[in-house]
Amino acid sequence: MKKLLSLCLAVAMSLSLSACGNPTTPPSGSQGNSSVGSQTSQPDPSGKTLSLGTASLGGNFFTMGAAAASVIMDATGLSVTAQATGGSVYNVGAVNDGELDLGMSQASAVASGINGTDSYEGMATEDIRTLFNFNATPVHILVKKSLGASNVTDLAGAKFECLAPGDGVELATMKLLPMLGLSLDDVTLEYSGSRVQASSRLKTGQVDAILDATGLGASWIADIYGDGSDWTLLSLSPDQINTVVQGAPEYSQMTIPAETYSGQSEDAVTVGLWTTVYCNASMDEDTAYSIVKSIMEGKEELVKAHSFFSDLSPENISDACIAPLHPGAEKYYKEAGVL
Repeated sequence: MKKLLSLCLAVAMSLSLSACGNPTTPPSGSQGNSSVGSQTSQPDPSGKTLSLGTASLGGNFFTMGAAAASVIMDATGLSVTAQATGGSVYNVGAVNDGELDLGMSQASAVASGINGTDSYEGMATEDIRTLFNFNATPVHILVKKSLGASNVTDLAGAKFECLAPGDGVELATMKLLPMLGLSLDDVTLEYSGSRVQASSRLKTGQVDAILDATGLGASWIADIYGDGSDWTLLSLSPDQINTVVQGAPEYSQMTIPAETYSGQSEDAVTVGLWTTVYCNASMDEDTAYSIVKSIMEGKEELVKAHSFFSDLSPENISDACIAPLHPGAEKYYKEAGVL
């Protein structure tokens, strides 16, 4: 943990230096902002450095990426840089184009890239290869109680928070609402730019709802939910879940147990995604193998950095493997007995 704290100090320095340089051009085939910050492990004597694309500074992805970079370095001797980026959609394109070595994304963004749909319409990311899944992220359908909604279909006219163009929240909202029976023509999509601003707008009633695939007990959801007197988590019907799973296989049924948030009296049955980590197909087999092995064997240290790592397990690869497995990852999972 001391290492992680010292690494955080490096972020401020790297941001100050990057502000003096030329702006980075986003890679082709990607959406969102380019890399805006980094957190780097000790240099590798061989000179090899791997970049890991996460999301915005201060968010769960960046914290988890920084922890993963530290664990990989300790176990393998590789130098790894956790970079703050535009998030899930951006990372897929950047890794495919060779601008990043590793990326973290919600499975929906990987599926869009592999299939050449949504943000990647007509430009499939064919060079993405799966390494492992970090954690399950159930879709929290957080809605103001004053709307009186008991189903997503009751939310015609509502304002949905989407954070920023290309963000995973926008992607989930635009993909899921029509599948759940609510036309995008019947809602307003709002873009606050960040979770901090979105939280303020939600709590002050400027926005009515949000669909966010995030880990159980996410602090920013808990902050908005409060004691449950003003907000509710909607459940999906069996038919809605079946429609989503059949139409978008990257999703699976998940449950947000009662009392996950203060005042939440009932389970919220929903769909969800896995956070997946991937690389470019050009990564050599030994490097990919050592990265996967170091992460799986470093779970204890990772959980100390973030509770979301509690889901980490080799068996997770069978729950969601949207992009083809990298041969090095496949070698590890066969040794672990899960393939």
